[in-house]
Amino acid sequence: MEEADADAVLSHLKDLCPPPPVPVVPLVSRPVPGEPPGLAVPAGHRALTEIYGVGCFDAFLWVFAQGATNVHLDIAEQTGQLRSLLQDKPLPVLDAYRAESGDLVQWGVTDNADLLAWIPVGDPERWPTLIIQAGRLSAVVSDRSSVDIVLGLLTRALRVPFFPDDFPGERPSFSSDPYL
Repeated sequence: MEEADADAVLSHLKDLCPPPPVPVVPLVSRPVPGEPPGLAVPAGHRALTEIYGVGCFDAFLWVFAQGATNVHLDIAEQTGQLRSLLQDKPLPVLDAYRAESGDLVQWGVTDNADLLAWIPVGDPERWPTLIIQAGRLSAVVSDRSSVDIVLGLLTRALRVPFFPDDFPGERPSFSSDPYL
């Protein structure tokens, strides 16, 4: 996605769902287990978490950041848990990307425990997202950026078949992590 397009998507998201006045932004960066220090988190996602911080869109979609104080919202910590959870569980959808479950980088989760993870192939700004249904290993892939996925979900331009019909609400909101 071009930088101008990414800026437009983020601007539209801010208009639809205003960010908190004081976002909870991580100060410390932690490496992802099994990855070299300084894992490349896409710039668009870093911009999203700089504006919103870590927290929850519309009381359903939690967004993680690298170095979050709350380990439940830290990309590195949750990626390690995801990789452990999916170890030895093939996800055929990854074959098209020549990737394995151990390559995934988790950037979000839903209140239903559905997982959102990048498939880190090629340019980080173009990493597709794999959305895995909780407990079933059913999944969908979107070639949109994490920011565009959030916007698409909140505007209903992107529908995930296993997300609840009442998400999103008529007036999407963002809540910072109350445990920080």
